[in-house]
Amino acid sequence: MTSTTRLDSLAAGGTDHVFARVRLADGLTIVLKTAPGADVANEVGLLPGLFPPATEAWENEDRYEDWLTGGALGQGGGLYLDVPVQAIRDLIEQHGGEHPDQEGDDTASEATGQDETAESIVIQALAEWGIAAHRDDDAGNTWLAIGHDQTRAGFPHMLAEPYVVLYLYNDTDEEEITVTRAPADGDVWDVVRGDGTGAECTLLTRPADQLTACVEAIADWITTPQVTPDPAIRLAELNETE
Repeated sequence: MTSTTRLDSLAAGGTDHVFARVRLADGLTIVLKTAPGADVANEVGLLPGLFPPATEAWENEDRYEDWLTGGALGQGGGLYLDVPVQAIRDLIEQHGGEHPDQEGDDTASEATGQDETAESIVIQALAEWGIAAHRDDDAGNTWLAIGHDQTRAGFPHMLAEPYVVLYLYNDTDEEEITVTRAPADGDVWDVVRGDGTGAECTLLTRPADQLTACVEAIADWITTPQVTPDPAIRLAELNETE
């Protein structure tokens, strides 16, 4: 029988209300939230390239959020609720068991034969810190939203709680805000924070090859208490209008 040491450890000790990652032998990734000793995981995320079995255990998909794939049909992925730990174990074993290097990089792009989108890259990077992100869009623009309260499931209440958004920005030809393609030369990562009242300001801007700095800044922001309304954001907005 294939070993599932990482999953067994998470199932026994719980994940402390944040997502924990399990790398599979073929480089694909599962993230999950579970309570200590529970037989059922509260939330299980399959990153793009990984498809759930057609069984009852995987029927409870959170299609409204669809935060891992952004609805990218045919690429797999998805968020599933109340999945038995045994069903997760079975899926891991179907992919050859757990990867011997649980700290290494994911290779979902190799499995799909496609370049990873910014969305996929960011979600994987944040998942390593136990941080969940959710895709949003408007008028052709796309971005990832991260709520300050990582203990609650679902899309952050952006008009009621602090949040940050992260996206690729490029104005070489025409202004573009996106997470639906791979990072390219000339792109920058923009991290914007909001206080839940509609006020926003830039937290960080970095070149496309410096995502790590953005992820670390978001992790630091999540561990820092926030206030609403945020006087620092109000002051930044005031300075921008002068």
